[in-house]
Amino acid sequence: MARQRWGALDDLRGLAVLVMVPVNVAAPFTAIPGWFKHAPADGLTIADLVVPVFLFSLGLSSSFSFATRLRDRGALRTILHAFLRYALLFVFGVIGILFVDTGARWEMLETLGLTGFFSFFFLFLPAWPRCAAAVLLLAAVEVLRPLGLGSLMTPWYGSGLGGPWGTFSLSFFVIVASALGQVLKEATAARRILVAGSAAAILCVAGLLSLIWIPFSKHLLSLSYILFTCGIAAALLVLLVTATEVAHLRVPLLGSLGRNPLLLYMLHAVLGVLLLLVVPVGADAVVAWLSTLAVLVVCSVIAVVLDRRGWLVKL
Repeated sequence: MARQRWGALDDLRGLAVLVMVPVNVAAPFTAIPGWFKHAPADGLTIADLVVPVFLFSLGLSSSFSFATRLRDRGALRTILHAFLRYALLFVFGVIGILFVDTGARWEMLETLGLTGFFSFFFLFLPAWPRCAAAVLLLAAVEVLRPLGLGSLMTPWYGSGLGGPWGTFSLSFFVIVASALGQVLKEATAARRILVAGSAAAILCVAGLLSLIWIPFSKHLLSLSYILFTCGIAAALLVLLVTATEVAHLRVPLLGSLGRNPLLLYMLHAVLGVLLLLVVPVGADAVVAWLSTLAVLVVCSVIAVVLDRRGWLVKL
């Protein structure tokens, strides 16, 4: 299992990409309804689920390769590999801000780079202590938030990612998912559904209960938002495991999108910028939706071609 691809994981990444591409491309168009965009303040929309699912997928995949790499290459080379990989992602994010998306101050690839490297060191812990560490980390964030951490995040409000200070909250997705991945790695489909389903239920309930005190806020990475959306990501994994491993139902496009997610992320960002050169942000709804669909189709076709040729672009 360690050397095989997990179909449900590829599909989960693919689902994140399938939603991420049209959400990001459609965001600048004024005619696109609010439910398809990130909540402007407190609240939760479908767009606000993309980052949690993407980071959750990152955590799952990291747990699958870590043990093998540690055994074959040793701790020092494993750490060096992680540093180079996540540093490269961070650099691509900086380049994206400078040359592609000049309106952003903190970019998704920067988040992946910084969050991925910070979360990497938790992989040295066993699975359940790792979960406990993730809970303690999130608790520390909430304790420090009124003491100054919250004010450090506020200037990055527009990014929706908390800037570099959001790393600690966002790492919760990666760390929890990596622990689940380690537990589920060799498990049967029934155990995968039971464990991931239990985690999804606990996280969703905890997130809903915390709404009593703290509203959903992607921009400030509120406790309710982190817990609930992490639960949703786990629930989506359960649905995909049920579909692929129990019902033996597959959506080939999801797997294709999920096998080259970072390449497709960068591609759709460039296509989105080019699209705005020919389609004004004030275009009517039909034009805005068709333009968004066109970018999704291009990304999907490229994903399928790469998948059929067996070309995986790893960063």
